[in-house]
Amino acid sequence: MRVLFLFAIITAVLGTKFIVSKQLNQIKKIEKELLKIDDEIERLRTDYSYLTSPKNLKKIKKYNPGFSPIEQKDIIKLED
Repeated sequence: MRVLFLFAIITAVLGTKFIVSKQLNQIKKIEKELLKIDDEIERLRTDYSYLTSPKNLKKIKKYNPGFSPIEQKDIIKLED
């Protein structure tokens, strides 16, 4: 009886260890994906900051005189 009880405890501990290590691996994968997404967001913010800088906007306006700012009346709301 004791051997069966000991076997059940060992099996439960090893099973729990396996489940926990599998979940830790999933967490590591998700963290890597989050880091990639954070890097992409930072890159896009940098690009946006450059593109919307006054100096760059003046340059765009100079080489493309037909461009003008978007006015409030030109913005349309998309419905769900």
